[in-house]
Amino acid sequence: MPGDQPRDRGQRGSPGHFQSHGGAQEPTLQQLWPGYLERGYFDGTGNLRPECVDRHKMVPLVRAMANGQPKLTTHQVRRFFQHCRAIEARLRSRTSKWEAEEATFRKIDVAASDAYGKSPKKIPRLFHDFIERNVASVRSEQDFLKGFLPHFEALVGFGAPFLRDERS
Repeated sequence: MPGDQPRDRGQRGSPGHFQSHGGAQEPTLQQLWPGYLERGYFDGTGNLRPECVDRHKMVPLVRAMANGQPKLTTHQVRRFFQHCRAIEARLRSRTSKWEAEEATFRKIDVAASDAYGKSPKKIPRLFHDFIERNVASVRSEQDFLKGFLPHFEALVGFGAPFLRDERS
């Protein structure tokens, strides 16, 4: 649930556990990015942490998502991203407030769980864990607009060469 602490990293099915598909092991969020979001999006002075948009951090993450089982597609990532962009537009135009949009934002965690829980799965475990961890990390409008969105934009932008175009 949103606001809950992330599961233990060694627990089966948790972000720190290897997932096996047909003998191949997929890297986990914790393996690709040790300490992912443990310090939040911002440094001590309120600036976005550079690693949240750094090529050297984001490319291995999105490459692993693109090679996961199933492979993350452009359509899937854009579906989640557009949901967030619509919230951003309402907040920036001042037609809505964070208090009214927070539940709508948190629904992407529900959508990721649903997509990962389907048979066959629609998104890889790594993308599910990315969404879950980020939703849990967003606690305010600033976290959403100035932390999560630039971080998600980096995933989308750096993912362009790796993500498949086909819809699933």
